[in-house]
Amino acid sequence: MITAFQALANVKLKTCLSAGVCAAVLAGCGGGADSVAGKIISGGQEPIEVSPATFAPPVPCPPMELKSNTFLIRNYVRGKQDESEGLLYQATVEDWANSCTQEAGGGRRMKIGLSGDVTPGPAWTGGEVKLPLRVAVVPGGSGAEPLSSEVLTVPVTLNQGAPAEKWTLIEDKFTIPQGASVKVVFGFDEGRRR
Repeated sequence: MITAFQALANVKLKTCLSAGVCAAVLAGCGGGADSVAGKIISGGQEPIEVSPATFAPPVPCPPMELKSNTFLIRNYVRGKQDESEGLLYQATVEDWANSCTQEAGGGRRMKIGLSGDVTPGPAWTGGEVKLPLRVAVVPGGSGAEPLSSEVLTVPVTLNQGAPAEKWTLIEDKFTIPQGASVKVVFGFDEGRRR
């Protein structure tokens, strides 16, 4: 049987031990990033620096417009135009997108992406198809001259009797002057068909 004195001594001893453990833990908390608490809070890693550009608003991009009647191009064997057995291949433009970044001088650099399919026709014997795509940056208003206009070639290897092949073009050479209001007009260029 324990006496009241021993019970009181045990309570005081437990209290002193608890206070000592708490003091040791708290002493470790104030040690900065190398302390136990600092490592727990940071996940054991160095602090991560976040670039202010991460929170910058997106740079506006001009609208993209597929020029009327330029989404499809067909190529035939010479002398058999518009005859189904003379069709070498046909290609389509199906998807497009763009994104812009701010340039140092205040202008914008635009990255465009275009994609579609090429399907071989009955007269195709296999080989490489070169699709001519015109991309023009045109200012607002009717009759305005393009700021830039370029025919880009998309090579696609197409085997005889193969199913349709997907093609993709990504280009980031187009720039837009500061304050310019423009649109991007694109499509197959019939004048460069091969």
